[in-house]
Amino acid sequence: MVHCQLETLLGLADRAGITTHGLEISPGQLRRLLCDAAVLPIVFNGKSQILDVGRQARFVPEYMREAVLARDGGCLVPSCTVPPEHCEMCHIDAWQDGGSTSVENSGPGCSAHHHDFHSGKLKLVRDQDGLPAVLLPKYSDPEQIPRRNEYWQHQRQTNPKLF
Repeated sequence: MVHCQLETLLGLADRAGITTHGLEISPGQLRRLLCDAAVLPIVFNGKSQILDVGRQARFVPEYMREAVLARDGGCLVPSCTVPPEHCEMCHIDAWQDGGSTSVENSGPGCSAHHHDFHSGKLKLVRDQDGLPAVLLPKYSDPEQIPRRNEYWQHQRQTNPKLF
């Protein structure tokens, strides 16, 4: 269990949270915990009143995962070749910001890139067709064009048995 203030989730706090054992955790660690460790956030206001206890289905169920992978292939980050079976499901509109768990709001990312989405190094967005895409850092892509990983589309065309 991790305790944090509403200001933490809004990005206004100096520290992110504290475990029941008194260990302080950074905002990046909190986001990873919320995503990877099946932690449901319990949000308190300044008077320790509970404001939120999370939502019913945070993690993408297997049938939805299969649909997302059928659409996107493997990791969404351009040039990444991590295969579908090693990808984690990422929310486009972050769960902690009210994003839903749905095919439309999910995209695959390898473990490293999933952490990059949570740390802000990469941004998961929708392209002009509403499909999940990636915004690379401005130093890599000054135009900030949403990009999808073409590697998986090429694999589908050359190896149709894989998908």
